Amino acid sequence: MDRERTRQYYAAMTEEDLCQCEYCRTYAKRIRDALPEMASYLQSFGVDIEKPFEVIPLYEEEGEMLYTGAQYLVCGDRDSFSEARINGVSVVVTDSHPVSDLQEEHFVIEIQADHLIRLKSLFPKIHQNAESKRG
Repeated sequence: MDRERTRQYYAAMTEEDLCQCEYCRTYAKRIRDALPEMASYLQSFGVDIEKPFEVIPLYEEEGEMLYTGAQYLVCGDRDSFSEARINGVSVVVTDSHPVSDLQEEHFVIEIQADHLIRLKSLFPKIHQNAESKRG
């Protein structure tokens, strides 16, 4: 694992580089506060928790977005990475992920929560208004 190259990769990434769907935007804006220990752990090897490669949403319920986890790119060799578990959330290397356009050695890690990660939607009033119009 190349910590410095991973830090550079995330530092160069802008908000426009991220998916702009509501699930991804909510995750990016809210995950650091929801999982602060995980954010610190990922930051220790250069990964920014607010810049996921892929999020794994399930559904929306009463103004909350529910996720099972997310995936992140890490630069370098995967053999030097050790899987971890922090407050009910596992960090594992995964081979099941979208294709990356990163043209250097890298691997994908996934954070997997024992229970759903519940994040308040960025747009709860929009959904409430849509529900009231249907009724």
